[in-house]
Amino acid sequence: MMKKCRNPEAVARHIKRTSRNSNMLISNVTGPMEKLSPANHLIKGAYFTIVGTPESFQVTMISYAGNLRVVVRAEQGLIDSELYTRSMHDALHMIHHDACRKR
Repeated sequence: MMKKCRNPEAVARHIKRTSRNSNMLISNVTGPMEKLSPANHLIKGAYFTIVGTPESFQVTMISYAGNLRVVVRAEQGLIDSELYTRSMHDALHMIHHDACRKR
């Protein structure tokens, strides 16, 4: 988008206009492969989320130093957080089990 518009303000307007008409957002960012250490203070993890947008449900992902970080943001009362957490834990356990079995 930046290459097409060559203008950060135009890109921001496009993203805002698009997000205003959406109910859900899924985004991912490829982060650095090595850990960052600005001013000799090691950054242990990095997350990102987009705030101020009208989506009821948002999932953002970032990889940082070979680790995947997932942020899930939902409108209050939209999902049962305990059920969601339990379901995610079960799903990740199944993925891990299958990945280890195929080695």
